[in-house]
Amino acid sequence: MKRGFLNTHKAKQRVAEAIDEESNKKPSPKQSKNKDEKKEWYVVIIDVIAHTVKPCCCSSDSGIRAAYADLNTIDPHKLPKIVQEQIDNDKNCVGYGKTRILFRVWPRDPKGDIIKPSPLRGKEAGNGIDLWSATLYDFYHVLRAPDVKNYLTISTSSRLAKWMRQHGELIADDELYWADKEEDPKEVPVVDIGELIRCYDARVTSGILNQFSSREEIREKEKTSGSAFSHSDLKKATDEGDLTPPTPILQQRIPLHLLPQKLYVHDPWNKLTVDMGDSDHKTPWHSKVSKRGDIVRSYSLSLAPEGKEAASKAQKLAEMAEDEAAKKESVLHIFPTAKEGPTEELLIEVVLPVRSKKIMNVEEAHLYLSPRAVGFGNHSIVHSVEWELPRDLFMEARLCEACVEDVREQIQKLKDEGKWETLLKDPAENPEETTQEWSEEERFTLEPPRVVRIATYSGPVLRIHTSVKWRSPSEEQCDHKKSSFGSGPVPRTAVVGVIAKLSIEDDCHLVREANNYQSFPDHFFQHWNGYNVISPIQDPVPVGALCPQFYGYYTPDDPTDSRYSRQPRYLSPILLVEHCGREIDPNGLCQDDKQECASLMLRFHHAGWLHDSFAARNILWQQGKPTEWPIDRPHSGKSFRLIDFGRSKKSERAAMMTEGEIAFRLLRLLHHALK
Repeated sequence: MKRGFLNTHKAKQRVAEAIDEESNKKPSPKQSKNKDEKKEWYVVIIDVIAHTVKPCCCSSDSGIRAAYADLNTIDPHKLPKIVQEQIDNDKNCVGYGKTRILFRVWPRDPKGDIIKPSPLRGKEAGNGIDLWSATLYDFYHVLRAPDVKNYLTISTSSRLAKWMRQHGELIADDELYWADKEEDPKEVPVVDIGELIRCYDARVTSGILNQFSSREEIREKEKTSGSAFSHSDLKKATDEGDLTPPTPILQQRIPLHLLPQKLYVHDPWNKLTVDMGDSDHKTPWHSKVSKRGDIVRSYSLSLAPEGKEAASKAQKLAEMAEDEAAKKESVLHIFPTAKEGPTEELLIEVVLPVRSKKIMNVEEAHLYLSPRAVGFGNHSIVHSVEWELPRDLFMEARLCEACVEDVREQIQKLKDEGKWETLLKDPAENPEETTQEWSEEERFTLEPPRVVRIATYSGPVLRIHTSVKWRSPSEEQCDHKKSSFGSGPVPRTAVVGVIAKLSIEDDCHLVREANNYQSFPDHFFQHWNGYNVISPIQDPVPVGALCPQFYGYYTPDDPTDSRYSRQPRYLSPILLVEHCGREIDPNGLCQDDKQECASLMLRFHHAGWLHDSFAARNILWQQGKPTEWPIDRPHSGKSFRLIDFGRSKKSERAAMMTEGEIAFRLLRLLHHALK
């Protein structure tokens, strides 16, 4: 039998007949099909009857097909080939072009119990929606009553496995085995902004880029390069439809207690006045500042009472965690050999110095407004901006392991000088005195040898206290780090790209939106593995973040702008959020994407919130996922985010049903797709 799904009609028919007769000749799920090959095989049962009742799939042969698949060749996030071909080849099917459907059925014992509604729950992501599975292969159609044909319901492998075991129905041994192997739900972190900044730094030091900052003193050194917001760059970005700033995009969450308390806003085009700004967008940034000077206004962080309380609690917990971490001893083992077993050679146990504490608060930051707006709403204007923050906020101090492992060379040096045996016989009682006597290159002190037993080593161990230092990103790096990231120094700050939302005068939507961001549950901002099935949608949808990350709401310290104007004039508050792409075009979305957009609204409702302003302009899309590296995103699918929560509120179920109908009509889903 070939690996993968069976290809011949005769083979498929024979396997299906064997399953119908409950033959015991199929391979065991935990054994190899052939004795000579130690591989796992699994029965994939494809429910064609279930396909016929789903609007996204076409009718086909009745009955159940089965095929053996090598577990090592299955991509659990793609449909089986025969299922995908069935969908792709029927262009009259409503869901033509789909890549996510339910295609499996859980076998039932004809004498089994009826599956009644119960509080039993399976694995769930952070949003608490009960139908969650790690892969497409973990969703099932199942007969609630074994003797009532087509009385189907949707469930998950973890939930069904728990129910079947409680009721003693264990005939689906393959499905139970697969359920036991399912991955647990977990939050998936976005790409580390610190690594993106390091990559940006490496390109700067190598000469590919020549600008770290939008600060005047840095810009003046590189006048020939222009600003990140030069007209040519903005025009090119606008023409190509790519409004993403050239700096690394900040997409990871910043805890409320780490948001800058003071914000200095650089606004040479005077855009904070909303209606009175300079319309000259052709002048490059450095020329604009050198001729007319920069306009810098100070803003202060303004959190709602709920946000202030959450920030205070988070800061206390972070300080406690840092204190506990400082008490723990950290060691690095340098093994004498890669082979297991006893040895007389020394294992070197290096006691690492205490890491410097992480940053606990940010006093100030700088914001640089772009001259062109990238979006307009009924009550707001959106600008793509550069946000300059302390580099330590994103990049922790590092200890070079290569420097620590240099003790091997130091030990060899002592052996060559004849000092090694003397040190082992009479180790220093006071390590500090010994450290002072050695040169700066000798970065360790010794303790008496002892014998330890761990999983892969049994023999003598030499304990060494290293004096290699933790280095912050802006400090001079050792030779090992210089070879990796270049030898040039980097500033103590880093620049990232975010979105600044400004408000028209006498409008309350922006402050309400900021307060809502602080009230949203954590799972609105989190990316999770796996998929949800959310009624009335009956296909799996990804569980990415629902809304943009919130980076603070700032109000002007001088609301009348007396420093730059003789007459009192309006200055807009600033809402900083994540850059999430551009507005969707519902007519340009495939069925999967439409369902994912609708699922954002359904998840919002599930948490008890009403958006109250659902429209195509309030759903943004970007290529790829924030959890993927930028180099991989062009080859990935779209991801979506719900925005504009100035009218959102906690609401009753009836209003949510009305809004859900609006969403399905806009996206042409369910019965609206047939019009």
